[in-house]
Amino acid sequence: MQGNSKATRGAYSEVLKKNLLFQGLVFFILGFLLGALILELAQIFYGDSTMIRRILGSRLPLMIYTPSKVFDLKYIKAISGAGALPVFDTEFLTREDILEKASLLSKEGLGFGLRLACFDKNIINELKQKNLLNLDLLVVPVDPEDDSFDLKTGLKDFGDTKILLEILDIGLNEVIGEIEPHALVVKGNEAGGRVSRYSSFILMQWYLKNSGLPVFVHGGVGQYTAAGMLAAGVAGFVMDSRMLLAEESPVSDRFRQVLANVDEGDSTQIRFGKNVIFRVFAKLGTKIVKDLKQEAIRLFQEKTGDIYPRIAEELTALDDPEAEFFQSLFYLGQDSLFAKDFVKNSNSLSQMVHGFFTRLGIHLDLVDQHDPVRENSEFAMDQNIQYPLIQGPMANISDNPAFASKVLKAGALPFFAVGSLPVDLADKMIRSGADKLDNFGAGLVGIEAFNPQVQNHLDMVKKHKVPYALFAGGVPSQVAELEKAGTKTYLHTPSVSMMKNALENGCTRFIFEGGEAGGHVGSLTSMVLWEAAIADLINTGRDLSGLFLVFAGGITTCYASFFISGLTSFLAAKGARIGLQVGTAYHFFK
Repeated sequence: MQGNSKATRGAYSEVLKKNLLFQGLVFFILGFLLGALILELAQIFYGDSTMIRRILGSRLPLMIYTPSKVFDLKYIKAISGAGALPVFDTEFLTREDILEKASLLSKEGLGFGLRLACFDKNIINELKQKNLLNLDLLVVPVDPEDDSFDLKTGLKDFGDTKILLEILDIGLNEVIGEIEPHALVVKGNEAGGRVSRYSSFILMQWYLKNSGLPVFVHGGVGQYTAAGMLAAGVAGFVMDSRMLLAEESPVSDRFRQVLANVDEGDSTQIRFGKNVIFRVFAKLGTKIVKDLKQEAIRLFQEKTGDIYPRIAEELTALDDPEAEFFQSLFYLGQDSLFAKDFVKNSNSLSQMVHGFFTRLGIHLDLVDQHDPVRENSEFAMDQNIQYPLIQGPMANISDNPAFASKVLKAGALPFFAVGSLPVDLADKMIRSGADKLDNFGAGLVGIEAFNPQVQNHLDMVKKHKVPYALFAGGVPSQVAELEKAGTKTYLHTPSVSMMKNALENGCTRFIFEGGEAGGHVGSLTSMVLWEAAIADLINTGRDLSGLFLVFAGGITTCYASFFISGLTSFLAAKGARIGLQVGTAYHFFK
């Protein structure tokens, strides 16, 4: 990860320009009628260049997928009318159904896309023969282990229809190069359906760094994370469940009630081995999902079959008016949490899309003046360091003053990994740090079951007057105890409920640590956690001027730095002090 210091801001600006300009954002800014603000943004970010790399045939760089097993022409027309590209998700349909409905769509005079659930050579050949002029694009999942996947000929010569590859893994450039697609759709673990073992945040960074193709993100796209994605350089977005509370949505009233009340723990995974993962809805008492999880484990261990046919057999259509969804199987991602926020101001699909892009423009307009990821930022000055960067404590790595000294000299705030060390070893480590460093922190574990020495560790921090501390698994009372003694203390908050409780109890320093981080983490991926936490802070109208917000989990490249700039500049404009935490990258620190 590299910060945006004065020495690097020029490079940052150029990368930001090139990624956003050449991957389609200018098209949305110049084409969408947002008035003087958007025109001003175009000048700020892109100057006078007219070299625009446009991928979608829609007005906006947004694809909206239809729900599984549901075909509703009114919804598809509403998506198109809102300026997005409707993509008919054909998973679970027969070949005949797919071709029939594709032909029906071709007669409507609107551009559309199709998503195939697998590489089906026969369907692809028949679609070629039909020559559907308004079939704007075809989304095809990449599975290099599928013997039927004809890389050299299957997706070639498709006329004006663009080919987008759905990517679930890193390191697929050789396969991608043989197909020569127009763009990539990276589908992270937080999306619904068949998903990656990697989050969208990790996939996005890898392909922005290692591929020259435009990247669309499926999974984790929210009101706030979207600005970060554009700042990092993505070409556009894929949305599904978060649009299903719109009045035009074809889902049943019973499903709407479920979606409007989804909480953080209502999305789970059915795993078939290491790499085959399906993300679905489930409460603790959803029996069908519990049974399928167990069956998937048995089938994989016994090598007697595949779990997908059982999923296809049991999956419930979201427009079924009689379905008891709490006891049904259906795809639903972690990012379904965002649906209620998308209808906060309007349940009109057109207004939801319009509001989404309006907010994107406003947030991006604040990056230049309020970028918090820079040298000598407000956060950095408060910590008495050069960059707004915390080194995450790591057992057996960040446990000596020589390492901590190098981190501090490089401009970040070092943390010693106290964890659950015996008191004598922990005291020796902290005492040595206090003797040799004037600025450092102690990384503590606050759960007594994991760390029986937690109170002794608190006393040790107070005794040595450690400037900073952070708690993994801590509680507000522990934070208050150290703050009272003069130690500025951060609380790891892997869930929104933990953040709410901590705010109510006077905490002001938070580390939002997503599931991509090392050590003990929560279930939410970084982008889902960050979006949900920011949404709660904004929706409650809280004064942000006294808050210190650190983002952690999966920050591995400069693209993550750019993402955080786009995500948080509007928070910095409201007075919040923004930092980043990086741990694993320091394994390569010399």
